[in-house]
Amino acid sequence: MLLNKLINKKNLTVIGLNSGTSADGLDLAAVRFNRASKTSGIKFIGGKTVRYPDDLSTLINEAINDKLKSIDKLIELDRRLGFFYGTHASKFCESLKKNGHYPDLIASHGQTVRHLPGKVIIRRSGESATLQLGHPETIADNTGLITVADFRQADIASGGEGAPITSWAMWRLFNSKSENRMMLNIGGIANFFLLPKNKPAEKMMAADCGPGNSLIDILSLWFFGKRFDRGGKIASGGKISFRLLSVLLADNFLKGKYGPSTGRERFGEKFAKKIVQLGTELGMKKKDILATATELTAVGIANAINKIPKYDEIKNIYLLGGGTANRFLISRLEANLPAIKFSPVNRLGFDSNYLEAACYAVMGARTIAGLTSSLGHITGSEKNCISGRIIQPSL
Repeated sequence: MLLNKLINKKNLTVIGLNSGTSADGLDLAAVRFNRASKTSGIKFIGGKTVRYPDDLSTLINEAINDKLKSIDKLIELDRRLGFFYGTHASKFCESLKKNGHYPDLIASHGQTVRHLPGKVIIRRSGESATLQLGHPETIADNTGLITVADFRQADIASGGEGAPITSWAMWRLFNSKSENRMMLNIGGIANFFLLPKNKPAEKMMAADCGPGNSLIDILSLWFFGKRFDRGGKIASGGKISFRLLSVLLADNFLKGKYGPSTGRERFGEKFAKKIVQLGTELGMKKKDILATATELTAVGIANAINKIPKYDEIKNIYLLGGGTANRFLISRLEANLPAIKFSPVNRLGFDSNYLEAACYAVMGARTIAGLTSSLGHITGSEKNCISGRIIQPSL
């Protein structure tokens, strides 16, 4: 469909694509938009997750951990991800058509391989930079659909950190007239979105809290040969070392000395090696180190929330992301924030497994309409930006 016809459609079905900081697979979410609706006008249709094959997963993690042998490998990864996303988006579209849903647009976040908030020196000042891979032109070619991608770059260009970039979409989906809502996303990195009741998006708050699953997954793989600690079962059998925890909490990001975003550059393999070294020096067992890393995530989140003005007015936190399946982690969150009720975001009508992908669908629909979907007061940008570039398939 031509862009000018897409812009004027009253009903729009958008496929959001996301691969998070955990880098374990591709999430696809189909969202239906009724632009004429005076109420919400947004409906989640369905979602799907496709795991990366081992060789592609290895290549992604080599890029994230700065272990690629050449720039050629980075370019190869970009193209391979584009083919992977395009192939599975096309299959997802075909399955939707069988059920009477005809996709109009793809909105792809891609795979973050580097996030550098305030770390690039340009004209003697610290600027931010970020890189997401997943060749959107290949997605457009495979699906035959207009594709919106690179959602973070406009915010970066305007002086922001490019994160948390889904804040406006979270507000659009979940703002309430009757309750203060906090959405807590525990992916590779943990972040929150606070939506004060009956307030515009400009009044919301959002920020990264520190590690989510990143350190837990790395240590689980190193120590026990498992990609993740299923249900937190291993960590639940360990003993938390508050001595080690106090050292880890001295990290400058966790102490609030940086901006609103972070990544696996800080809370990835290098930090995990530090945990292992310190834990070994303390004579700790492997399961005790994993339990302490899990507690670090819980305490990092709790500390971030406790710093919010009037945080005691927050009664409900809605959970999303892979960390929600870690029962031990959730129990530690409840212990550190005893006055707050934790609930799955599914109660609000969206599957937590696909919510981030759905957010990019929301943002893609905004981009096509020429409307802003980033919030400068959260990211540090000078202004709200129209997020994403538009790629048209060959006719």
